[in-house]
Amino acid sequence: MTLKKGDSGQQVIRLQAGLQKAGFGLPQYGIDGKFGPETQSAVMQAQRRFSLPVTGVAGPNLLAKLGTTGLPSTRNSAVLKKTVLAGIAIGALFVIAKKMRKR
Repeated sequence: MTLKKGDSGQQVIRLQAGLQKAGFGLPQYGIDGKFGPETQSAVMQAQRRFSLPVTGVAGPNLLAKLGTTGLPSTRNSAVLKKTVLAGIAIGALFVIAKKMRKR
């Protein structure tokens, strides 16, 4: 499986959760299920850290390094849901803070 800019859905959510868990920030939008510029930047940072070709496309090697390959197990679904909700909350806080600074 390969994920790239413009993709969206459950697999992108899993990629974003894996990136955050590994320490690659998604400060503006968090885990939103959309592979945009912020996710692409985090993917490129991860590729550099793991000495993979820096393409901005999340391929099988990066997904394996992040531990996001395969389907989520029932046991991990609750953890994934909490991670996604936390990412959404963080993204919302950044948007609110940005709007408040513009006032």
